[in-house]
Amino acid sequence: MKKLFREYLSMLKPLPVEGIPDLFLFRPIAFVLVKVLSRFPVTPNQVSISAMITGVGSGFCFSRGTRESFLWAGLLYAATAVLDCSDGMLARYKKNGSPVGRIVDGTIDYINGLAIFTGLGVGMSKMAMVPQFYLWIVIAVAALSMAIHSILVDYYRSQFCTHALKIRHSIDAEISIFSVELQLLQQKRIQPITRLLISIYLGYCHIQIKYAHKQVQYDSQNYYKANKILLRLWLMIELSMHICMLCLSAILYKPELFLGYTIVFANIWILLIVPLQQRANKKSF
Repeated sequence: MKKLFREYLSMLKPLPVEGIPDLFLFRPIAFVLVKVLSRFPVTPNQVSISAMITGVGSGFCFSRGTRESFLWAGLLYAATAVLDCSDGMLARYKKNGSPVGRIVDGTIDYINGLAIFTGLGVGMSKMAMVPQFYLWIVIAVAALSMAIHSILVDYYRSQFCTHALKIRHSIDAEISIFSVELQLLQQKRIQPITRLLISIYLGYCHIQIKYAHKQVQYDSQNYYKANKILLRLWLMIELSMHICMLCLSAILYKPELFLGYTIVFANIWILLIVPLQQRANKKSF
C-alpha cells in the first residue's frame, strides 16, 4: 500500500499547487485507470482523444436540455476530467510522452470548453429559464470568467513553483525542443496539423519569453511564507473547482448553481484576493 501511495505521489504536481478536487477525486481515479492502461499499448495521446470524445459527448447531452441528459452530461464531464488527468500521468508512468503531447492536450481542452458551453447554452434555452438573448450573454460571461480564473490561477501557481519551490521551467529549453521537432516534421512533410500547433505554440513562447526574463526575483523562504495560504485561496477558483461545480449542477439539474459560482462568487473572490496578493508580494523580498 505504501508503495502504491508513493507511486501515486510521484505522478502528481507538487502538493502545494494541486487543486483539492484533483488531489482527492480526479487524480486518484486517474491513477487506478493509469495502472490498468499501463498493461496495454495505449498512448497518452489516445487517452487525450478519449477525453475529447467524452467532452464533446457531454456538450451534446447538455444541449438536450432534459433532466436525464443533464445527468449524463455531468457524468461524462467528470469522466473527461479523469481522462484529462490520466494522459499526463500515463506519459510519466510509461515514459513515452511526446513533445507535442501537452499542446494536443491543451487544444483538446479548448475544444471541450467550446462544446460544453455551447451545449449548456442550447440546453438551457430549451429549459426556458430566461430569454435567449440574455441567456447567451450569461453563457458568454461565464465562459470568459472561467477562462480568466484559469489564467490567473495558473499564473500564481507558476509563480509559486518558480519563487517558493525553485522549480524553474525554462522557456528557452521549450523553444529549443519544439523547434527541433518542427524542423523534423517539416523535413519529412508529415503531420500538417501537428506542425501548425507547434508553430502557434512557438509563437506564444517567443511572446512569453520577453516577460519571463523581466520577472521580479523574490526571496524563496519569504515568498513561501507569504504565499502558501494565499495560493490555497487562489485554488478555490481553479479549473477543477469549476468542473466539480458544473458536474454537481448538471446532476442536480440546476445549471444556475454553476453560473452563480463562476460569475458571482469567483469574480468577487478575485476582488478580495488581489489586494492580499499585492501585500504578500511586498513581503516576499
